[in-house]
Amino acid sequence: MTPWVISSPSQFRPGGPSALTSLQYATDFNETKDWGRIISSVRSTDETLYSQFWNASTAPYYWDQITIELAAMNHLTLSENARLLALVNVSVADGAIGCWDAKVFYEFWRPITAIREPTDTAINPATSPEPGWTPLLVTPAHSEYPSGHSCVSGAAGQVLANYFGDRNSFSVTSDVMPGVTRFFSSITAATDEIKNARVFAGIHFRTATNVGQALGVSVAGWAQTHALLPLNGNKSGQLQH
Repeated sequence: MTPWVISSPSQFRPGGPSALTSLQYATDFNETKDWGRIISSVRSTDETLYSQFWNASTAPYYWDQITIELAAMNHLTLSENARLLALVNVSVADGAIGCWDAKVFYEFWRPITAIREPTDTAINPATSPEPGWTPLLVTPAHSEYPSGHSCVSGAAGQVLANYFGDRNSFSVTSDVMPGVTRFFSSITAATDEIKNARVFAGIHFRTATNVGQALGVSVAGWAQTHALLPLNGNKSGQLQH
C-alpha cells in the first residue's frame, strides 16, 4: 500500500519483538496472563471498563472527536480546523500502514496462543503456560506486534500534543457504549490508558504497545514536517499563542 506521507511502509519499521527466551518476554507474558484474563483478580473494575471502551469504537472515531473538542476549546478557524483534522488523519493512516508492515514482517503470536502453549513445551522457564486461559476480549485475527491501536493513537496524540501542548483537559465518549465518558488531563494520559487497555484486554503484550506508540510518534513527526505545511513559516504547525 502506498503511504500518504512517509517514504515507504517500512520507513519506521521497528526492531523485532522480544526474544521468547528473554526476561522482557517473560515479564510481558506474565503481565498479560494475570491482567488480561477474562476474570482477573488484579484488574480493577475501571480497568475492565476502559479496556472495553477503547475497543468498542474505532481509533479514528475517538481521535477525530478529541481533535474537534481541542480545536473548539482553542477557537481554531475553519481553515485551521480543516488542516489539523487532515494532518491527524493522514498521520493515523500512515501510522496504520507502518504498523501493518511490521505486523506482516514479524508475524508474532498473540497472547491467547502463547499463554495456551502446552506446559511441557514451555519456551521460557520464567513463564507458566495455561492451556485454558481466555482473554477479556476477543483476539483480533492478525499478528500481535506491534499494537495497531497504539500505532494510530501514538500518531494522532503526537500531532495534537505538538499543536496544542500535552497538558489539555478533554473527554471522550463512544458511539457504542452510551453513557460512558473518559476524562483526561493530558494527551499522554489518554495514550497511556490506551496502551494499558490493550494489555488488560488480554490481546497484546506490553512491548507491542510501547513500540507501536513509538512508531506512531515517529510517523506523526515526519508528517508534521513534510505534509500540509502552512505558508506562514510555522513548519511544525504548532498553535501560536
